[in-house]
Amino acid sequence: MLRANIQVDVSNRIGRIDPNIYGHFIEQLGRCVNGGIWGEMLQARKFVGFDDDHDGLPDPWRRSGGRDPQLLASVEDQGDRRRCLRLRCLADDGRAHGVGHGGLAVRRGVTYSLLLDARSQGDVREVEVGLGGERVVREAPGGEWEHWEIELPARWDSDDAALAIACRGRGDLLVRAPSLMAAADRATGGFRADVIELVRAISPPVVRWPGGCFADAYRRRDGIGPRDGRPTVFDPAWDAWEPNDFGTDEFVMWCRSVGAEPYICVNTGSADAAEAAAWVEYCNGPAESECGGARAANGHPGPFGIRYWSVGNETYGGWEIGNIPADEYGRLFLEFAEAMRAADPKIELIAVGADPVDHPDWNRTVLDIAGGAMDYLSVHRYVPHVRDDDEPERQYVAIAAAPVDIERRLRAVAATIDEVLGPNSGVKIAFDEWNVWLDANRDNALEERYELRDALFAAGVFNALQRLCPDVTMANLAQLVNVLPAITTSRTGAWGTPIYHAFKLYTEACLPVAVASHSEGPTFDAAAFGNTPALEGVPFVDVGATVSDDGGRVALAMVNRHRTEEIEVEIELPGVADVASVEVATLSGESESAAGSEQAPDAVAIHRRSLSVSGTTLICRLPPHSATVLTLEPTG
Repeated sequence: MLRANIQVDVSNRIGRIDPNIYGHFIEQLGRCVNGGIWGEMLQARKFVGFDDDHDGLPDPWRRSGGRDPQLLASVEDQGDRRRCLRLRCLADDGRAHGVGHGGLAVRRGVTYSLLLDARSQGDVREVEVGLGGERVVREAPGGEWEHWEIELPARWDSDDAALAIACRGRGDLLVRAPSLMAAADRATGGFRADVIELVRAISPPVVRWPGGCFADAYRRRDGIGPRDGRPTVFDPAWDAWEPNDFGTDEFVMWCRSVGAEPYICVNTGSADAAEAAAWVEYCNGPAESECGGARAANGHPGPFGIRYWSVGNETYGGWEIGNIPADEYGRLFLEFAEAMRAADPKIELIAVGADPVDHPDWNRTVLDIAGGAMDYLSVHRYVPHVRDDDEPERQYVAIAAAPVDIERRLRAVAATIDEVLGPNSGVKIAFDEWNVWLDANRDNALEERYELRDALFAAGVFNALQRLCPDVTMANLAQLVNVLPAITTSRTGAWGTPIYHAFKLYTEACLPVAVASHSEGPTFDAAAFGNTPALEGVPFVDVGATVSDDGGRVALAMVNRHRTEEIEVEIELPGVADVASVEVATLSGESESAAGSEQAPDAVAIHRRSLSVSGTTLICRLPPHSATVLTLEPTG
């Protein structure tokens, strides 16, 4: 059996850990917000999107019954970037003529909430809506717009149900902005209730939004005001239609519902400093201010008090809208900082930093120009970013070792900050995008299927961030739901990925103060793999040690990176009073490739047990490919 020795010096305090290192990130990308966090079931609900040659209807809307000769269906502009659906019945033959939106998943016994605006012209007598076997018939609305709220309890299970909207009579039915959600989601304000429950269980301290690359094309005005009146716009960053149902107010309310601090990234790629300042005023200004008054008119008279603001995203990258050189960005940051702080001087600003290996001159240049005006410098890192699906063992080794490389890069950024600004500048690092991302170019690359090995990577990153706590005070996993996910959803369920369980393990068991620890034992070498360099002498056992404020409780977080071997560790705790009990929490699965699913959400899970011990030296066996936190309670 392999053996390792761990020494913990509880008297050598590294520093206090900022809870924000367990932060998250969401973006209007793929199914993260739309189809993940947000409960809307309909696509193109404002009748804007790809036509796809469906008789002038945006996909996935279709005329019911194929080419019904008694029905004309069209989409019309209503002004102010709003559109409506017009259904023209040519004959009063007693049948209902209309359109359907297919591909919906419904479950028997679940009630669904349909909202829509409707009006009629001519001799339309009735409007019929249906879903999952339920039909509701209403009298035609007349010539003025009426807002309807209809409950539709599904009578059977279906993964391909259709919402039908039809009318009887001869004349026109106009429909605007239909919205379909499970009634439970509507009751939360539009957020998926199952996702909220999972997010609350890991207590995210801070969540970054709206991007990511999306941020540098996002216009904040598109996402405020009455939801049905917001425009659907084409997002050039991700080549997708964005309905803007989830905007600033929804983001803040969602953060409040899960107990997280909102963190907003402003647009520097296609907007100016005045727009960024207006966004700050909208969020933080008094109701008497112009933009604060708009917030109040939208139902929130009190300021949101948003503390964290990022000025742009990955501006160094050629893929980014508004990509500019470091010196130009430094000057742009100063311009934005002045305008944004004029709106609220209490905000904290995050400047775009870069990986020190991939962009060796960026950070120094930006710090030289704008270091005195920033509170944080951001760093992003995804590993291993390579297509190599046929070599799982090599993937495992590279992913397990990658936190060692990440820690070195973050230390290099911290050293640059100290060199340029001095050791007491107060500028910290925001590691506000990080994750495993095997290949950004393959099909369905955004929805990685995470395995236990990826949870061990996350645990290794957490250990590194604890050791780096004097310098790194914020980190945000990219992303929270469905896109490189901590949480995955189907259309009717949600579950945590292995990375989710790593968050749960660390946020529940680790303590607030990092102390010095060291592991001695067997090591391994990792060959270069994708953008992860070759690494030598990587310890199989990685350890992070934390203590309570009074030093009485100790938590040891240990990762066994070995794929196949159990490792016995001897833990030395000089200076610790006799230990009365040890709580053991181990994140594990049947193999390093174990992954949760809707059918088996606990394929990777945390297993807990208690030990009764005495003395200051402990023996513990770490299962292969596992992460374990020991919480030590002293006598008395």
